[in-house]
Amino acid sequence: MTGVWWIRIDVSGWQDHGVEQSGSNGGRWLEDPGTGRRWLHKKTHVPANGCEQGEDWAEVIATQVAQALGVPCAPTMLCVHEGRRGSLSCSIRPDQYDLWGGQIVLEEAEAPGYFRFTPGRAVGDPERPNIRRPGHSLTNIRAALQGVDAPEGFEGCSKGGRAFDAFVGYTLLDALIANRDRHDENWAVLQPQLGSLPGILAPTYDHGSSLGYNFSGPKRDRCLADSEELERWAMRGTAHRYEHEPPAKTLVDHAVEALGMGSPDTAKWWTEQVLLLDLSEILEPLEQGAIPEMSEASVKFAAALLKLNLRRLQDAISDHA
Repeated sequence: MTGVWWIRIDVSGWQDHGVEQSGSNGGRWLEDPGTGRRWLHKKTHVPANGCEQGEDWAEVIATQVAQALGVPCAPTMLCVHEGRRGSLSCSIRPDQYDLWGGQIVLEEAEAPGYFRFTPGRAVGDPERPNIRRPGHSLTNIRAALQGVDAPEGFEGCSKGGRAFDAFVGYTLLDALIANRDRHDENWAVLQPQLGSLPGILAPTYDHGSSLGYNFSGPKRDRCLADSEELERWAMRGTAHRYEHEPPAKTLVDHAVEALGMGSPDTAKWWTEQVLLLDLSEILEPLEQGAIPEMSEASVKFAAALLKLNLRRLQDAISDHA
């Protein structure tokens, strides 16, 4: 946990360095005048119904959950820019490194059966027409990350060539925060521009589509009033961005599968991290109104969802032990 993480800062005067070219969320790079560091700024979305969504608070809460779990994660902050709510995510690309999204990593590794997904286009494997997101599988990701180091600061294992062991934690985080958006550009490798140094798995980033950030109204009220209704909603959290034949696995089942594919020593470490995870330092400030832009119902739902998903994940891991 890092200080008072729920503070919202005004970045209206920060220098704008243009649009982030990858992804589809229209983020812009802003420079902190005090440090010179660049942060990716994303505005919240306001749909046609006029109800501003919660991508900003979902992003920073997810960061805190990642840190508590031991998952390397890009630093994030709440912000306001010219009167509009948003979030900031610190650049994770060091000097003299390129950021290779998962699409490039899998293509460079010639991952079997992989077809790059392009929004708005029908993409599939003609030899496996029933398969969605072909080739973006845990098996291919593990193979593509062979020889790639774990992120700086990862405490679950030695760094050298252990990127997939850290990636397992990304799937555990997704299961906890109900993040269904781990597509093949929402993970990356830091590739050195010169020399023969190994690549490094980038810290995880882009978690704004989590924690029921856009869930509101009577359906949410029913989930809060009925634990079985909440559990049914949570079970709809699936790993649909990975290769699957419908229906996709739940995020919890997918994470348990990933856990079993890592090295035994790191699997044991991740298991202990999940079983001992304490969310109280995150939930208590939220329940006390630390983020005033979160409605009382949004706070209750995010808290209930985190507690439920933690229990589901703990039970699933214990069942597979």
